[in-house]
Amino acid sequence: MTRPRLLIAGGGPVGLALAAASPTFDVRVIEAAPVRTAPWPEEFDVRVYAVSPGSRDLLRDAGAWERLDARRVAPVRRMEIFGDEGARLAFSARPGAALAWIVEAGRLAQALEEQVVTLDNVQVTRGVAATGFGAEASSAWIALEDGERIEGDVLAGADGPDSRVRSSLGIASAEEPYGEAAVVANFETGEEHEAVARQWFRADGVMAWLPLPGKRISIVWSTSISHAEELAASDARDFERRVREAGSAVLGDLRLVSPVARFPLRSIRVHDPVVPGAALIGDAAHAVHPLAGQGVNLGFQDAHCLAEVLEHRTELERPGDLRVLRRYARGRREDVTAMHFVTDRLDRLFASGAPGARRLRNLGLRLVEGQDWAKDALANRAMR
Repeated sequence: MTRPRLLIAGGGPVGLALAAASPTFDVRVIEAAPVRTAPWPEEFDVRVYAVSPGSRDLLRDAGAWERLDARRVAPVRRMEIFGDEGARLAFSARPGAALAWIVEAGRLAQALEEQVVTLDNVQVTRGVAATGFGAEASSAWIALEDGERIEGDVLAGADGPDSRVRSSLGIASAEEPYGEAAVVANFETGEEHEAVARQWFRADGVMAWLPLPGKRISIVWSTSISHAEELAASDARDFERRVREAGSAVLGDLRLVSPVARFPLRSIRVHDPVVPGAALIGDAAHAVHPLAGQGVNLGFQDAHCLAEVLEHRTELERPGDLRVLRRYARGRREDVTAMHFVTDRLDRLFASGAPGARRLRNLGLRLVEGQDWAKDALANRAMR
């Protein structure tokens, strides 16, 4: 019996995770970016992911986690959150466990690709752009710029926030800029971070310090676009001072050890991420504010859910049947909607300079800090 064929547009971590999780399909992954031939630098990637234990399990099951260099992965065992009026909230993982692992984005994608290319059922095509997409319940296709037309049974759009699959298939989305940008960079620290991730909610935005191996941290400063431009334009010594002061110098002196990058932040909502023959996953299906650090984890859970739905359809159902794909949409709706709600509300609450909002957000931190059950709930949510 011929195996059904899954077409995946997008060869980033989420698309590759779906490929690895689909052993009963012949899988074709299409990615416009060329194969990387240059060796990876010793410096840490300026873009990192906070991989949750649930996502780590998915990566381990796929065979990709063990391909990461453990010396370049840092656990997060404790989270400390600071308000702008002295409020503080802290919670920890269970003994011996971690709330998350900080992983370099590029090396995670490489580990996944190294794994999927060993699979007999997966073919990855890089360096060729897609020029068109089509999908219906009985079939799907991708047209490539070199003239090839790839036929399949179902199409997964894993091609990022500016998804061409989404636009080509007429899947409606609502996009809203936050009016903010994230400034990211890596630093050497004067003091040990002790596997603690820290986050400050400040009048000028949200600052996160994420542990890297050794005495290093990755920072993400989500702030207004004008402030982000000012930070990115400052010289290294001034930027070090600003970041150190924003974090109350809790790790002593900081030394910039990477380029400084910034990217605009936006919310993308897709009410219905499926049509007959196709489904969206990852950033193609949703984009949330990074203050919770859950974007890539939502994408990995999308990949897992879609793979499970396709695997467990009945013998009478085609992979592209809308009733099949709607099981995936229903399975992901609550989690994605909740993350949108929480991140949007937190961003607006902490962005407000009104005295009432300031009192409310700091009161909230203090109330949660005094309730062990609430902190346990936060820790369990972070570890999904």
